[in-house]
Amino acid sequence: MKRNDPPLREVYVCIEKEGRSKFKIQSDQLEQIGTQLRGPKKFPVFHSIILPAIVSFFTFLLTSFFQYVSWSNSVNLQNATEMAANAERTYEKAAAAIGRRHYAMLVFLPSLRDLARAKPSIEANVVPDPESTPQHAIAMGPPLDIPLLKSDLDNKQRRFSSYYEQLKLWNENYDYLLHDIDYTLDRPVFRQADKTSERKVLSDRFNRINCFNSLTKEFQKLDLDPNSLKFRFAGINKCFRDTHKLLDQQLDKAISVGGHFLIDTTDPEISNNLNELLDKENVFRCYARQRIEYYNRQKELSILSIRSIWRGLTDAQKGDAEEHLTENASSCAESS
Repeated sequence: MKRNDPPLREVYVCIEKEGRSKFKIQSDQLEQIGTQLRGPKKFPVFHSIILPAIVSFFTFLLTSFFQYVSWSNSVNLQNATEMAANAERTYEKAAAAIGRRHYAMLVFLPSLRDLARAKPSIEANVVPDPESTPQHAIAMGPPLDIPLLKSDLDNKQRRFSSYYEQLKLWNENYDYLLHDIDYTLDRPVFRQADKTSERKVLSDRFNRINCFNSLTKEFQKLDLDPNSLKFRFAGINKCFRDTHKLLDQQLDKAISVGGHFLIDTTDPEISNNLNELLDKENVFRCYARQRIEYYNRQKELSILSIRSIWRGLTDAQKGDAEEHLTENASSCAESS
């Protein structure tokens, strides 16, 4: 017994033999016997404080980790979804603007030609002179009194006016579209590929673009990145301006000769311009659609997992971005 232990008390146990190999134990001090056998009580610090604290700490860490994973997945998925949605929205606006402008240019020249040829008919609204006009012409009346002819001429006039309306809308929205294309379609993938893109579209450089060549070839000559949809949109704008000059020249020639006929020698040049423009527009759409598909794939990869952790450690995202840019260039190659 240790010096500080409390003194033991005497206890009594009565043992009686009841039969062969059977004994009966009687005592009213069994509790004291048990206490003395167990010894004095000691406060279990480890089991009572340390172990519960450790369990609580690791439970807190585990719970916090799963909460962080859930929050991180939610934020990353939302960012990836917004990135793809913004790219889709910008592409739709740009593609719609390109389509409207191209169609307005396509129908402008035929409308201009028909309006110029119809000008004598418009002047025929004046009451004819009975002495100088054949009787059958007087009986028919002015040509514009025929509903079908008037409807056709009204349609030509609407197309003629629509061209300048689309030109106005294009000039007003061009800079905004160029900015949106840069921020939503180009910069995210360039940042992932660790590439820098020239921010400014310099007019003196783009004025040297030959629209009868592919934009890829022209960009290579000008030391511009062909993967930039911003530059491709600016190149399309330059080709629109070139074609507009030809259309303006046709209008000036028609006015200079009184509007009665057009010089047809420049028609093939305008037609070739529009065909080249159509090819460049289709390539722009091809690049943009594949860019949007790439951003949509990023939504799945934004979820935190063993795969995403491994991709982060091996810098796989940069490789994916570079592979996407390479595939863009090969699958969306221009015909000229």
